[in-house]
Amino acid sequence: MSLLPEAFIHSPLFGIALTVVMYVLCEVIVDKFELNIVPPFVLACPLIIAFIYWQEPYITYDDYELGAGFINFLLGPATIALALPLYNNRNIIKENLFVILSGIMVATVTGIVSIFVCAKLFGASSQVLLSIIPKSVTTPVAMDISAAIGGIPALTAACVIFTGMFGATVNHKLLEALKIKSNIAIGLAIGASSHGLGTSVCAGKNALQLAIGGASIGLTAIATSLLAPVLLPLLESLF
Repeated sequence: MSLLPEAFIHSPLFGIALTVVMYVLCEVIVDKFELNIVPPFVLACPLIIAFIYWQEPYITYDDYELGAGFINFLLGPATIALALPLYNNRNIIKENLFVILSGIMVATVTGIVSIFVCAKLFGASSQVLLSIIPKSVTTPVAMDISAAIGGIPALTAACVIFTGMFGATVNHKLLEALKIKSNIAIGLAIGASSHGLGTSVCAGKNALQLAIGGASIGLTAIATSLLAPVLLPLLESLF
Protein backbone atom coordinates (compact mmCIF):
# COMPACT_ATOMS: atom_id res chain seq x y z
CA MET A 1 0.00 0.00 0.00
CA SER A 2 1.29 3.43 -0.92
CA LEU A 3 2.02 6.01 1.76
CA LEU A 4 0.50 8.74 -0.41
CA PRO A 5 -3.09 9.36 -1.66
CA GLU A 6 -3.69 7.93 -5.13
CA ALA A 7 -5.10 11.21 -6.47
CA PHE A 8 -1.90 12.99 -5.43
CA ILE A 9 0.34 10.31 -6.98
CA HIS A 10 -1.41 10.60 -10.36
CA SER A 11 -1.22 14.41 -10.46
CA PRO A 12 1.65 16.57 -11.79
CA LEU A 13 2.11 17.96 -8.27
CA PHE A 14 3.60 14.63 -7.13
CA GLY A 15 6.66 14.79 -9.40
CA ILE A 16 7.30 18.43 -8.57
CA ALA A 17 6.85 17.90 -4.81
CA LEU A 18 9.05 14.78 -4.70
CA THR A 19 11.86 16.56 -6.56
CA VAL A 20 11.74 19.65 -4.35
CA VAL A 21 11.49 17.66 -1.09
CA MET A 22 14.38 15.35 -2.01
CA TYR A 23 16.54 18.29 -3.08
CA VAL A 24 15.90 20.17 0.18
CA LEU A 25 16.55 16.98 2.16
CA CYS A 26 19.87 16.53 0.37
CA GLU A 27 20.83 20.14 1.08
CA VAL A 28 20.26 19.44 4.77
CA ILE A 29 22.33 16.23 4.56
CA VAL A 30 25.19 18.05 2.79
CA ASP A 31 25.19 20.84 5.41
CA LYS A 32 24.78 18.47 8.37
CA PHE A 33 27.63 16.14 7.43
CA GLU A 34 29.74 18.84 5.70
CA LEU A 35 29.73 16.98 2.39
CA ASN A 36 30.71 20.12 0.51
CA ILE A 37 32.29 18.11 -2.29
CA VAL A 38 28.87 16.66 -3.25
CA PRO A 39 26.23 18.97 -4.82
CA PRO A 40 22.73 18.26 -3.41
CA PHE A 41 21.29 17.22 -6.79
CA VAL A 42 23.87 14.42 -7.06
CA LEU A 43 22.42 12.86 -3.90
CA ALA A 44 18.82 13.69 -4.82
CA CYS A 45 18.79 11.63 -8.04
CA PRO A 46 19.48 8.20 -6.45
CA LEU A 47 17.13 9.01 -3.57
CA ILE A 48 14.27 9.74 -5.98
CA ILE A 49 14.99 6.50 -7.86
CA ALA A 50 15.12 4.55 -4.60
CA PHE A 51 11.81 6.03 -3.41
CA ILE A 52 10.00 5.19 -6.65
CA TYR A 53 11.49 1.66 -6.64
CA TRP A 54 10.45 1.19 -3.00
CA GLN A 55 6.87 2.26 -3.75
CA GLU A 56 6.43 0.10 -6.86
CA PRO A 57 3.87 -0.86 -8.18
CA TYR A 58 1.87 1.91 -6.46
CA ILE A 59 4.16 4.58 -7.89
CA THR A 60 5.75 4.33 -11.34
CA TYR A 61 8.20 6.46 -13.26
CA ASP A 62 5.30 7.66 -15.45
CA ASP A 63 3.61 9.06 -12.32
CA TYR A 64 6.78 10.93 -11.41
CA GLU A 65 7.33 12.14 -14.98
CA LEU A 66 3.96 13.95 -15.01
CA GLY A 67 5.39 16.64 -12.75
CA ALA A 68 9.11 16.14 -13.32
CA GLY A 69 8.55 16.94 -17.00
CA PHE A 70 7.74 20.51 -15.98
CA ILE A 71 11.03 20.79 -14.07
CA ASN A 72 12.80 19.34 -17.09
CA PHE A 73 11.14 22.03 -19.23
CA LEU A 74 12.74 24.67 -16.99
CA LEU A 75 16.19 23.48 -18.11
CA GLY A 76 15.62 25.44 -21.32
CA PRO A 77 15.10 28.85 -19.64
CA ALA A 78 17.89 28.00 -17.16
CA THR A 79 20.31 27.40 -20.02
CA ILE A 80 19.25 30.63 -21.75
CA ALA A 81 19.87 32.44 -18.44
CA LEU A 82 23.58 31.70 -18.92
CA ALA A 83 23.48 34.48 -21.52
CA LEU A 84 23.47 37.08 -18.70
CA PRO A 85 26.91 36.25 -17.25
CA LEU A 86 28.12 35.84 -20.86
CA TYR A 87 26.96 39.37 -21.67
CA ASN A 88 28.36 40.82 -18.46
CA ASN A 89 31.78 39.32 -19.23
CA ARG A 90 31.71 39.82 -23.01
CA ASN A 91 34.84 42.01 -23.05
CA ILE A 92 36.91 39.39 -21.20
CA ILE A 93 35.62 36.71 -23.56
CA LYS A 94 36.57 38.82 -26.61
CA GLU A 95 40.07 39.42 -25.22
CA ASN A 96 40.59 35.69 -24.66
CA LEU A 97 38.70 34.38 -27.69
CA PHE A 98 41.71 32.60 -29.22
CA VAL A 99 42.53 30.89 -25.90
CA ILE A 100 38.91 29.79 -25.49
CA LEU A 101 38.56 28.46 -29.05
CA SER A 102 41.90 26.64 -28.98
CA GLY A 103 41.05 25.19 -25.56
CA ILE A 104 37.73 23.89 -26.88
CA MET A 105 39.47 22.22 -29.84
CA VAL A 106 42.04 20.55 -27.59
CA ALA A 107 39.37 19.43 -25.10
CA THR A 108 37.12 18.02 -27.82
CA VAL A 109 39.85 16.11 -29.64
CA THR A 110 41.30 14.82 -26.35
CA GLY A 111 37.85 13.73 -25.18
CA ILE A 112 37.01 11.84 -28.36
CA VAL A 113 40.41 10.14 -28.63
CA SER A 114 40.58 9.15 -24.94
CA ILE A 115 37.05 7.71 -24.98
CA PHE A 116 37.80 5.78 -28.17
CA VAL A 117 41.06 4.32 -26.81
CA CYS A 118 39.55 3.40 -23.42
CA ALA A 119 36.51 1.78 -25.05
CA LYS A 120 38.77 -0.30 -27.31
CA LEU A 121 41.00 -1.34 -24.40
CA PHE A 122 38.01 -2.47 -22.34
CA GLY A 123 36.44 -4.33 -25.24
CA ALA A 124 33.32 -2.20 -25.71
CA SER A 125 31.22 -2.97 -28.77
CA SER A 126 31.21 -0.50 -31.66
CA GLN A 127 27.68 0.68 -30.84
CA VAL A 128 28.52 1.27 -27.16
CA LEU A 129 31.68 3.13 -28.20
CA LEU A 130 29.71 5.39 -30.52
CA SER A 131 27.16 5.98 -27.75
CA ILE A 132 29.70 7.29 -25.25
CA ILE A 133 31.70 9.48 -27.65
CA PRO A 134 29.45 12.57 -27.07
CA LYS A 135 29.26 12.11 -23.25
CA SER A 136 30.66 15.58 -22.52
CA VAL A 137 28.09 17.40 -24.67
CA THR A 138 24.77 18.71 -23.39
CA THR A 139 22.05 16.02 -23.57
CA PRO A 140 19.87 17.07 -26.58
CA VAL A 141 22.91 17.62 -28.81
CA ALA A 142 24.66 14.49 -27.52
CA MET A 143 21.65 12.33 -28.38
CA ASP A 144 21.52 13.77 -31.91
CA ILE A 145 25.25 13.17 -32.40
CA SER A 146 24.88 9.62 -31.09
CA ALA A 147 22.02 8.87 -33.49
CA ALA A 148 23.95 10.38 -36.42
CA ILE A 149 27.10 8.29 -35.87
CA GLY A 150 25.26 5.03 -35.08
CA GLY A 151 25.13 5.03 -31.28
CA ILE A 152 22.24 4.40 -28.86
CA PRO A 153 20.74 7.78 -27.85
CA ALA A 154 19.23 6.43 -24.60
CA LEU A 155 22.64 5.08 -23.50
CA THR A 156 24.23 8.38 -24.51
CA ALA A 157 21.75 10.30 -22.32
CA ALA A 158 22.63 8.12 -19.32
CA CYS A 159 26.38 8.66 -19.93
CA VAL A 160 25.88 12.43 -20.27
CA ILE A 161 23.98 12.60 -16.97
CA PHE A 162 26.60 10.50 -15.15
CA THR A 163 29.41 12.64 -16.62
CA GLY A 164 27.68 15.83 -15.46
CA MET A 165 27.06 14.52 -11.95
CA PHE A 166 30.61 13.22 -11.61
CA GLY A 167 32.02 16.48 -12.93
CA ALA A 168 29.86 18.56 -10.59
CA THR A 169 31.21 16.52 -7.68
CA VAL A 170 34.95 16.42 -8.41
CA ASN A 171 35.82 19.17 -10.94
CA HIS A 172 36.60 22.04 -8.58
CA LYS A 173 38.42 19.79 -6.10
CA LEU A 174 40.54 18.29 -8.86
CA LEU A 175 41.42 21.69 -10.35
CA GLU A 176 42.21 22.93 -6.84
CA ALA A 177 44.56 19.99 -6.30
CA LEU A 178 46.26 20.81 -9.60
CA LYS A 179 46.63 24.44 -8.38
CA ILE A 180 44.73 25.87 -11.35
CA LYS A 181 43.45 29.28 -10.27
CA SER A 182 42.53 31.01 -13.53
CA ASN A 183 38.75 31.46 -13.67
CA ILE A 184 38.91 31.29 -17.47
CA ALA A 185 40.76 27.96 -17.40
CA ILE A 186 38.43 26.57 -14.73
CA GLY A 187 35.24 27.58 -16.56
CA LEU A 188 36.60 26.31 -19.87
CA ALA A 189 37.62 22.93 -18.44
CA ILE A 190 34.36 22.37 -16.59
CA GLY A 191 32.09 23.45 -19.45
CA ALA A 192 33.98 21.31 -21.97
CA SER A 193 34.07 18.20 -19.78
CA SER A 194 30.78 18.13 -17.89
CA HIS A 195 28.37 20.49 -19.71
CA GLY A 196 25.45 22.14 -17.85
CA LEU A 197 25.40 20.00 -14.70
CA GLY A 198 29.07 20.62 -13.99
CA THR A 199 28.88 24.29 -14.95
CA SER A 200 25.91 24.87 -12.62
CA VAL A 201 28.29 24.50 -9.67
CA CYS A 202 30.24 27.52 -10.97
CA ALA A 203 27.23 29.70 -10.13
CA GLY A 204 28.20 29.55 -6.48
CA LYS A 205 31.91 30.02 -7.16
CA ASN A 206 32.58 32.84 -9.61
CA ALA A 207 30.60 34.76 -12.25
CA LEU A 208 33.45 34.59 -14.79
CA GLN A 209 33.71 30.82 -14.37
CA LEU A 210 29.98 30.57 -15.06
CA ALA A 211 30.23 32.78 -18.15
CA ILE A 212 33.18 30.88 -19.65
CA GLY A 213 31.54 27.57 -18.74
CA GLY A 214 28.36 28.64 -20.54
CA ALA A 215 30.31 29.56 -23.67
CA SER A 216 32.26 26.32 -23.40
CA ILE A 217 29.06 24.23 -23.35
CA GLY A 218 27.85 25.61 -26.67
CA LEU A 219 31.25 25.59 -28.37
CA THR A 220 31.98 22.01 -27.25
CA ALA A 221 28.65 20.87 -28.67
CA ILE A 222 29.48 22.46 -32.04
CA ALA A 223 33.05 21.15 -32.06
CA THR A 224 32.00 17.60 -31.15
CA SER A 225 29.27 17.48 -33.79
CA LEU A 226 31.81 18.59 -36.42
CA LEU A 227 34.87 16.59 -35.31
CA ALA A 228 33.34 13.26 -34.21
CA PRO A 229 32.35 12.12 -37.75
CA VAL A 230 35.81 13.14 -39.02
CA LEU A 231 37.96 11.65 -36.23
CA LEU A 232 36.13 8.33 -35.81
CA PRO A 233 37.01 6.86 -39.25
CA LEU A 234 40.60 8.02 -38.75
CA LEU A 235 40.83 6.37 -35.33
CA GLU A 236 39.23 3.19 -36.67
CA SER A 237 41.90 2.97 -39.35
CA LEU A 238 44.67 3.37 -36.74
CA PHE A 239 43.25 0.77 -34.35
